[in-house]
Amino acid sequence: MSPTLEELRRRELQGPDARIGNWLARRFARPAAIFGTWLAIRLGLSANQLTVASLAASLASAAAIGLGTRAGFISGAALGLLAFWLDRVDGQVARWRGTAGVNGVYLDYLMHHAATMTTGFALGFGLAARTGELSWAAAGFAVAMGWTFLSLQNDCRYKAFFQPLKRAPGSFRVDGGAGGRPAPPSPWPRRGRGMLTWPGYKASEPHAVLLAIVALAALAVVHGGAWSIAWRGYVMTMATLAPILAAGRIARTVVRGIVEEEFARWFRPIGRGDPTADDGCLGGRIRVRYRTGRDRDEHLGEGEHSWGTTPCRGSGTCPRCPENATGSASALSARGSSSGIATSSPMPTPNSESSA
Repeated sequence: MSPTLEELRRRELQGPDARIGNWLARRFARPAAIFGTWLAIRLGLSANQLTVASLAASLASAAAIGLGTRAGFISGAALGLLAFWLDRVDGQVARWRGTAGVNGVYLDYLMHHAATMTTGFALGFGLAARTGELSWAAAGFAVAMGWTFLSLQNDCRYKAFFQPLKRAPGSFRVDGGAGGRPAPPSPWPRRGRGMLTWPGYKASEPHAVLLAIVALAALAVVHGGAWSIAWRGYVMTMATLAPILAAGRIARTVVRGIVEEEFARWFRPIGRGDPTADDGCLGGRIRVRYRTGRDRDEHLGEGEHSWGTTPCRGSGTCPRCPENATGSASALSARGSSSGIATSSPMPTPNSESSA
C-alpha cells in the first residue's frame, strides 16, 4: 500500500525525532524528501537502490568540481544537493517499508565516507586543474584526510567496542541509550577551549561543507574572479584546519580514555569476573569506576537497586537479589535474548578472525 503525502509528513516530520539532525536536514532535506519518498515507493525503488543513487550523485559532484571550471563547480554543487536529498529519501523509504536495519546503515556509512574523501580531494584537485599548480592537489589531499579522520571517529570507536566483546569470557548486559541517544545539536560553548574549536568542527561537518560549496557556486554565477579567490581561501583554510582538528580530537579521545568510558556505559559485565563489582546490592546511588580510573555517580529511581556497578531496575538478572540467589552465570546468559544481555563468543581462530 502506497502512503499519501500527509501520512509521510506525520511519520517523518512530527515527534521528537524531527528535532534531531543538522539544520540543512531539518529545514530542507527532510521536508523535501517527502515528495521523493512518495515517488520512490510508487516506483518500487528500494532504500539500498536510493543509497547507491546518492553515492553516484556524490561521486559525480566530486568529478564535476575536479574539472576546475565554473560550469563544473556549479554542476557539482547541484549534484551535491541531490546526493544529500537522496540520502534522506532512502531512510524514509526504509522506515515506511519496515526494511530499516544494520545492513542499510552499513551501506549508508560507506557512502558517507566515500563522499567525504572524494569531495575534499576534488576541491583541491579542481584548483590544480584550473591553475596548473600541483600544490593545490596536495592541499586537497590534506582536506580529504582531515575530514575523513573526523568522520571516522565514531566508526572506529564502535568497532573498537567489539574487540573486547569477542575475546572476553562470560556475558555483558547492554543498557540501551547508556552511551548517549541522538539529541538535538548542542549549542556553541561560551567558555573554554570548545568556544574556539566548536566553529571549526561544525564547519567540517558534511552539511556545512555542502553549504559552503553551494555558496561558492552562487558566487561563481555572479562573479568569476571573486569565486576563484574565495575557492582558494576555503581550500587553504580547510587544508590547515581539518587535519589539526582531527589530530586534536584523536589525542583528546585517547588521553582522556573516552572510548573506555563509553564502552563501560554501554556494556556491563555480568558475574563475579567483573573487577569493579561489589559483593552486595546497594541502593539509592552507585559509584561506577571506569577502567581509566575515573568515577561517576549513577542515581537509581525509587525502588531500584543495583549489584556491583550495574543498576538492576527489576530486570531479574541481579544474582544478589533474594529471588535470583540461586541463579548462575549460565542462567543469565540463557535469558540474554529477552533481558538485554550480550554473550561474548569464544575467541575466533586466526583463520576466521578479521583484522582489527
